[in-house]
Amino acid sequence: MSRLEYQQVSVIVVSDFEGAEGKLWKDEEVMLEALALQDFTEPFEVILVENKDFQDQVPKRLYKIFPNLQLLFTDEVQSAKLKDYGVKHTTGELVAVLEADCPPNPQWLRALVEAMRRNPDVAVVSGRTNYGDATMYQRVMSLLDRSWDELGKPSYSQIISNNGALYKREVLEKFPYPEALTPFLSATLRNNQIRESGYKFYFDPEPVMRHAIGGWDFIIDVRRNKGYSAMNYLDYGTGYGAIPKVMTHRWRDHLRGFFKKSGQYLKAQDWPLALFMMPIVPFLEIPGLIDAIHNIKEIPNTSYR
Repeated sequence: MSRLEYQQVSVIVVSDFEGAEGKLWKDEEVMLEALALQDFTEPFEVILVENKDFQDQVPKRLYKIFPNLQLLFTDEVQSAKLKDYGVKHTTGELVAVLEADCPPNPQWLRALVEAMRRNPDVAVVSGRTNYGDATMYQRVMSLLDRSWDELGKPSYSQIISNNGALYKREVLEKFPYPEALTPFLSATLRNNQIRESGYKFYFDPEPVMRHAIGGWDFIIDVRRNKGYSAMNYLDYGTGYGAIPKVMTHRWRDHLRGFFKKSGQYLKAQDWPLALFMMPIVPFLEIPGLIDAIHNIKEIPNTSYR
């Protein structure tokens, strides 16, 4: 099937995180390897969108991994805008959107499409995201950072993860990402718009994305972006008085997640670290909360775009 021919399912891949070492294309390589291993038997197109400054740096090995890969380049820099640009060039009525550092398991696309077709009233289906389970650190941080949308079973939901989700095309066309300083806030605002317009969300635990994880510098960056976003969408005010309210909100979420979801994420030996990290990690959001209070123009030292 040629690139110009219609395909029912499209997959967009965008990098929302670029480390200090610059563009290495390793995430994209691992992502394409994962997409080449999908057990979905229908043809689907894969579109990788990137800023035009990287157009002359694309390694040829990407095409060896996924020969039908389509590469698009644009003036846009923000990952949200790259995703919107990709939507305009897809052919599918069902469109999945992946972040390059989150390779999916082999059943990811099949499970999403099957869930959508079983539930025709659903507009968006998303699955699990975690950091992997090889180490105690990965398991604990998966619980604290990535379990917020976990329902434990296939179910309608009030929330979705925009990463790795499958959308009906009309939803993506109707709801482009709002302008925001961080992709965290842009995704939350858009998801709220979709839900408040009456569209239904669905969670399925079978499709799983493994998000890359770094050390403390990565966690600090994630949490600063989360803090900035929280100050803008949680209804706790916009001044310094909102900081303890947001922190309490986070502690409450972490405590609820520990009691309801630790069995799915943790081993027994992980509990001490989880209980140690739960009260500490929300403090890392304070710089982002202060950024929002000061209405800064750019989040300092972030690798997110």
